[in-house]
Amino acid sequence: MAISNSHALLLVSPGMGHIIPALELAKRLVSHKIISKVTCLCGSIKTSTPSNVETQVLQSAINENLFDLIQLPPIDLNNLHIKTKIATIMHEIPKLFVSTISIMNLNPTVIITDFFFSQVIPLIDEKLKLSMPKFAFAPTNAWLVALGLHSPTLGKQIQGEYINPISIPGCKSVEPHDLFDMLNDKTNRLYHEFVEACQGAALANGIFVNTFHELEPKTLEALGCGHITKVPVYPVGPIVRQISPSPGPNPRSDVVEWLEKQEEESVVYVSLGSGYTMSHEEIKEMALGLELSGTKFVWSVRPPVTKAGNDHYLTAGEESEIGTTLVSSNFEPSNSFPDEFYRIQTNGFVITDWAPQLDILKHPSIGGFVTHCGWNSVIESVSCGVPIIGWPIFADQKMNATMLAEEVGNGIRVEVSPSTKMVGREGLAKAIKKMMDKDDIEGCVMRERAKKLKVLAERAWSSDGSSYLSLSKITHSNGVW
Repeated sequence: MAISNSHALLLVSPGMGHIIPALELAKRLVSHKIISKVTCLCGSIKTSTPSNVETQVLQSAINENLFDLIQLPPIDLNNLHIKTKIATIMHEIPKLFVSTISIMNLNPTVIITDFFFSQVIPLIDEKLKLSMPKFAFAPTNAWLVALGLHSPTLGKQIQGEYINPISIPGCKSVEPHDLFDMLNDKTNRLYHEFVEACQGAALANGIFVNTFHELEPKTLEALGCGHITKVPVYPVGPIVRQISPSPGPNPRSDVVEWLEKQEEESVVYVSLGSGYTMSHEEIKEMALGLELSGTKFVWSVRPPVTKAGNDHYLTAGEESEIGTTLVSSNFEPSNSFPDEFYRIQTNGFVITDWAPQLDILKHPSIGGFVTHCGWNSVIESVSCGVPIIGWPIFADQKMNATMLAEEVGNGIRVEVSPSTKMVGREGLAKAIKKMMDKDDIEGCVMRERAKKLKVLAERAWSSDGSSYLSLSKITHSNGVW
């Protein structure tokens, strides 16, 4: 039961990977009567092209009438490098949040911030002198949270670049080639912004993480024993959207109709997310890999660019998600898809605009998911019981892919060729065959593990589940809400 008149302010980061889980958390706080009112303050970016899917997600949330939503003044990021853009967002939005709530009569009883904006916690104490409880919400796995909280110590212990495996007390070590992008370069502004955010999170009353105990038991135990942090860490996942946001009247019908005609667990779904655009050559290689695998597929892909890149990282969910390129001149669209892309379409279904990912993953015809391993996609796949073929690209994706393959056991990872700097057709085909072949022993083990995780994920948010109890007990501990 929510404490009467309890009111949470939730600071939401731009980008679909942050917006979706934050809004879903807000919905659960209210619908499960953990808190009586939530006001979301959303960071935004100036763009010449109006957001589409992101707008749809925000409008859908408003229509449910579960919480209020306030848009913070937009930040101008024109002509900035991708890392500088992210660093600027992390630096400016916490200040905008503080200035906004200082002039509005919001009267919160608790504040929740995106983990990557946790530097707002000491800022609130300093500028506003507000003493209510403050929490951080990490839309990531717990392993990354452990790494982040340990990063100030690592920075003092290890000078220069990370060369050897990076030890985190009680957790799996992180290989340097898997390291979270923000920690790669200690001379970069982004590194210092992230470490500052982690130091802010260490001052919180607690940290919510979009994972569940059965998915990361070892890491959560390590976070709870006090060697990494004294701050309580609460696994509250899986927090996933209940339905796919839709930019059109009925975008799901064609692909679902096609899936209805396929055999159970016979189709592989392929999507590298909306934050990355493939080159002409990469699309060709992926097409040939799908062809070599002999497996039916649903492939969500945008038109190729002359140079692959992650400049969509911040515009993912805007017009970029439905096929319009919002990037610099280095990322010009190429003339067309390669011939191989068209040739293989008789064996699958191709989506070049918006893909209803949850509808696809939930369909019984889907037997595997080739994904960039963004955490939203991972947690959706886990919730749907679909095993994962990891094709990580940037950010936390390499850590996610490694965790799934080496600790969780519901996935495998394809490797980039040192010579071509791409995932080769043979490597992709081999991974798909292993995952989809009913006679492959390793594939069978991964598929069974994925199905078991689906059950555990559903149980985590039942009335006596680990995540529901984890979030609910905050209400009763010390009467903070």
